[in-house]
Amino acid sequence: MFDTLEHFYFPRANARGSAVRLQESWQTILERRAYPAPVQKLLGEMTAAAAMFASSITFPGSVLLQIMGDGPVRLAMVEVKPDLGLRAVARLREDVPVPEGAGMRELVNASGGGRCAITLVQPDPARRAESYQGIVDIASTSSVAEALAAYMTHSEQIETRLWLSADAMAASGLMLQKVADEGGRGEAPEYDPEDWNRVQKLAETVTSGELLRLEPRELLKRLFWQENPALAKPRSPRFECGCSRERVGGMIRALGEKQALELLAEKGSIDVTCEFCGKTYSFDSIDVQALFEERAAKAPGSIN
Repeated sequence: MFDTLEHFYFPRANARGSAVRLQESWQTILERRAYPAPVQKLLGEMTAAAAMFASSITFPGSVLLQIMGDGPVRLAMVEVKPDLGLRAVARLREDVPVPEGAGMRELVNASGGGRCAITLVQPDPARRAESYQGIVDIASTSSVAEALAAYMTHSEQIETRLWLSADAMAASGLMLQKVADEGGRGEAPEYDPEDWNRVQKLAETVTSGELLRLEPRELLKRLFWQENPALAKPRSPRFECGCSRERVGGMIRALGEKQALELLAEKGSIDVTCEFCGKTYSFDSIDVQALFEERAAKAPGSIN
């Protein structure tokens, strides 16, 4: 498998984790846009982290990870569905150059105005207002891994460590989380307090090259061969875009009939290109007329 996510835990240690390597899906994302290397790294690390977060929680909707920046990167966004269908995009400021070798701080927090948000999006449109959003402080951190680990530790009360890496070929990550000590409860093991420190030390030996080139199971064997972690069934993240002609039609209806007709008169057609997958949807005058006739037919009090 080119794209693999592994969950693992240590039977006698108070630690669990995930490891992911995205290649095919990451290549699909990069086919759509030519990002400078620092932006590529930022977005890839976000994508790997979001995939691990989404797979580690029980939630029926999507996980949306966003960084809004005041530097060269105006917005970087990753969406991961419960089945690990994912998509990602970065929007850059045209008039702001990307410095060679720039890190997260230079890319998105150049003047202290960067923000990061993790949103759990309710799948039912009628309940979207109930979606949960947590804000991540990136002012005092210098990397995606530091920022998200701090969020999980302080906001979700789950001590977390992250190691992330991305280049033009792959986007990968390793996540460790400390679990509650259940010792003394029935058959639950009594954990050695040093277990968490030990697995952290082992994980800290991982290199960026190993993250990018090794399959997750091979990586875990290299890092934790003495600990013999238990492995769950591997999962397969993949690129998946949620765009559709129906959704784009809804966007045109939201413009209002007057503005849509003015746009038609100016351009001859309304063409909308999805920034995630690059697909273009074209609506001519007949299509636009049909959109608003359909809305009128569905309006309360209409005769069908």
